[in-house]
Amino acid sequence: MKCSKILSALALSLLMAGAANATELRLSVETPPGHVRNQAAERWAEEIQKESNGSITVSIFPGAQLYKSADAVRALASGALDLSIQASPTLSQFEPNLSVITLPIFFGSSRDDVRKILDGSLGRELWGMVEKKGIVVPPGGHFEFAPNNSAYTTKKVVESYGDLSGVKLATPPSPVVVSILKEMGASPVATPRSEIVLQLTQGQIDGLGSVTDLTIKGGKLWEVGIANAFADNAGWGVYIPLVSKATLDKLSEADRKIVLDSWDKVVGWARDYSANELADARAINEQNGVAYHDPSTDEIAAMREKMIGVQDQIVKDSGMDADFVKRVADTLSAK
Repeated sequence: MKCSKILSALALSLLMAGAANATELRLSVETPPGHVRNQAAERWAEEIQKESNGSITVSIFPGAQLYKSADAVRALASGALDLSIQASPTLSQFEPNLSVITLPIFFGSSRDDVRKILDGSLGRELWGMVEKKGIVVPPGGHFEFAPNNSAYTTKKVVESYGDLSGVKLATPPSPVVVSILKEMGASPVATPRSEIVLQLTQGQIDGLGSVTDLTIKGGKLWEVGIANAFADNAGWGVYIPLVSKATLDKLSEADRKIVLDSWDKVVGWARDYSANELADARAINEQNGVAYHDPSTDEIAAMREKMIGVQDQIVKDSGMDADFVKRVADTLSAK
């Protein structure tokens, strides 16, 4: 009996010591619980804890509790934050070449077109650019959210590209997105996600630009006035898992491998879930009163040609690597 008590006490002390020595990581996302980004974060955290046998724990802070998106990226670079999942337009403020999938060469492109670039050598090159900023993209890489549409509006109905003239649209915080919508004739304003609802309810903006059907569905933005959609599939945005290099440098080699490799077990689920969620997003938006306006194939082709004519200048003005963009364009167009 005495031996049993000693063993129990020893086991308890070892358990307490293990808990005290556990590595605790923090993961920040701006989206609310239930969003695909949050669900992916939760699965990533679970995999890390499982693979580490509980020696690494991840606390998730949703809804910008810790940081708004741009601040989260800065915190990752400095080591003040450990993990995050960020949208490519936000991250493009820090690495401009991430905007490549938003450029006119991607107007009308498919999910497979995006994967053709980001899952190959060009994608690895792009993630290397991010790592130079002090932030590491784990194996498995991105997952696609949805193709962008140029306008979702409240009272102003946009049925053609000409109707975009002067329309004030909140956009993701990407200089390239802002430049593209300006060239289309709109009046874009880069706006943090957390401020969009307030601006819509106060009538400060006419709607949103270069966002997706899932943005409207996920935020139930019909409840704050979004009533029209101009659906032209104008480029893509993706979500990218991120780990602070400063955090990785503090971990053992075994723990670094666990944190990075755990994402590879999640990304397939995230890609499938997003694709399935997109399948009914438009129908749900329409059921809630959002009227869709689809430009013709000829209209989209004409706008794409016009925008490709100014693409080189947009690339230059935004600080993107023209050679990298050309290699992406060549790969995209290759059969």
